[in-house]
Amino acid sequence: MKKVYKLSIIAVLIVSLFSFYSLETKTVSVFSNKQNTNKYKWNLSDIYSSNSDWERDYKILENNIPKIKAYKGKLSRGSRYLYEALNTTDNMSRMLEKLYSYAYMSKDTDTSNNKYLTMCDNISYLSVKLSSSVSFIEPEILNTPKETIDKFVKNNTKLKPYKFYLNNLYKSKEHMLSDKEERILSLSKGVASTPENVYTSFKDIDRKTNFTPGEYSSLLQDDNRETRKSAFVQEFESYKKNINVLASALSGQVKRDIFYSKARNYKTSLEASLDKDNIDVSLYNNLIIEVNNKLDVFHKYVALRKKILKLDEIHYYDMYNPLKENNKKIEYEEAKKIVSKALSPLGKQYVEDLNFGIDNRWVDVYSSENKRGGAYSWGSYDTHPYVLLNYNNTLSGVSTFAHEMGHAMNNYYSSKNQEYVNYNYPIFTAEVASITNEALLFEHLIKNSKTKDEKMYYIQGYIDLIRGSIYTQAMYAEFEKIIHDRAEKGEALTSNNLNKLWGSLMKKYYGKDFKMDDICSIWWSRIPHFYSNFYVYKYATGCCAAISLSQDILSGKNDKYLDFLAAGGSDYPIDILKKAGVDMNDTKCINDALKKFESLVNELEKLAG
Repeated sequence: MKKVYKLSIIAVLIVSLFSFYSLETKTVSVFSNKQNTNKYKWNLSDIYSSNSDWERDYKILENNIPKIKAYKGKLSRGSRYLYEALNTTDNMSRMLEKLYSYAYMSKDTDTSNNKYLTMCDNISYLSVKLSSSVSFIEPEILNTPKETIDKFVKNNTKLKPYKFYLNNLYKSKEHMLSDKEERILSLSKGVASTPENVYTSFKDIDRKTNFTPGEYSSLLQDDNRETRKSAFVQEFESYKKNINVLASALSGQVKRDIFYSKARNYKTSLEASLDKDNIDVSLYNNLIIEVNNKLDVFHKYVALRKKILKLDEIHYYDMYNPLKENNKKIEYEEAKKIVSKALSPLGKQYVEDLNFGIDNRWVDVYSSENKRGGAYSWGSYDTHPYVLLNYNNTLSGVSTFAHEMGHAMNNYYSSKNQEYVNYNYPIFTAEVASITNEALLFEHLIKNSKTKDEKMYYIQGYIDLIRGSIYTQAMYAEFEKIIHDRAEKGEALTSNNLNKLWGSLMKKYYGKDFKMDDICSIWWSRIPHFYSNFYVYKYATGCCAAISLSQDILSGKNDKYLDFLAAGGSDYPIDILKKAGVDMNDTKCINDALKKFESLVNELEKLAG
């Protein structure tokens, strides 16, 4: 997540550190007989060799936090004070990242371990304390004439890496508050997380089903329709039973977003969210408009699924199972070879670095008892990246592997090439790096398929990647924009209102061939992304940019991709992508991705006969 308010970002560092968590589990949580093999497990000693070393750094950080106050009132006196304050904060933030990643990744490999749970609670507390302590810095910088700061940067080479950050800070000056007000906002972060905490507690603890999230994903892909339907009903009913509580939680989250946007003098919460990445509201709106203009292609795919599956009606639970059965198991060692070959167009260096990471225990591969489900990529500036998988020998597992390694390589090249202040790249570009890998994977699989059924299977995989990343996320984004607009006008976000809105959007997006069950209207309550405001659209824009880049890479027209990965957060994401050959302010990029979707649907239709 981009450091727009760099020093107040300590308060949102949790969001940044979790920015690559895959919030929808893609893999099946089935324990592997290889789970005890160290080569398939993380080597967290690359971060800290022991818990006692972690505790040592925790105490060091805790003791150093008060020292930042020594710079209060001095930042305009000379470049030395400004540099020392920024550098001291960076060093503490770097240590916080290491502490956070070690604690949470340790917990994620053993969620029952109270020691790790306590470590996570402690480091969360420390992050709020650090955020509060440094909250004076940015207001004090902004109270200094920009000409003075520019002179400091010009005359002190140590400040050169901070040039983009400082320019960006002054750009946001009208939204920065006084020292006292910034401290109040920092202190409010803990209370403001209550809606998300309520949702997470319900989803992970209180909600009861007969399957894990990964198992639910697998059941939706089962060939037996009654199995799919039963899983769907049980899953959605588990949310429906508490729909009013969940509506209150989401309403609280929206009110939180509105509060912070008004506190910082933005017109809307959407504008406040997008301004962090210097993105115009028109890009968000254009995405929704362009996707809406191509809903007929999505409707065609829904109808095609109905035809191929020979169904009288197509329901939600008929949208995920394979159109052509492919029971081939892809062992992890084979998956490594497939991904490596598929990503070879990115160049020899990329593949060598990718394989080095895989072979040196950057990846925790298999499900095990008390291990967190799903998949993500994480890490810190001072360590290599890590990837969590729950690999299950399926095409979905291979796709997830490629996706998360895309994040990991982005992290690796960014930290290798950027100073700390500029390494932490935003989600807007992060999703490009991961989905480009998936696009290249499917292009490779389709090209090398040996039978018609195999080709149909891979084409469907590519279609579902685009469907899930563009059409579904655009629907989410449209819903999110509408509920914020309504709340800003003073309208109540009740469960009935949310259900009606969601139902109308589903009917619009899925078309006349789709049979919408009444319970589908509560789908919104299952989406954790809504607790990270205006986050979901980045999956859609990321997929559009990724498809554009992957096509250029395959045709040999793009030799700047590794520069893109290495750019980190050294510039605004729109400008970083433009240097890589993609103009996200031009709707051509969106339309080209939708055309790719259309061509895949047409090819699938021809193969189906």
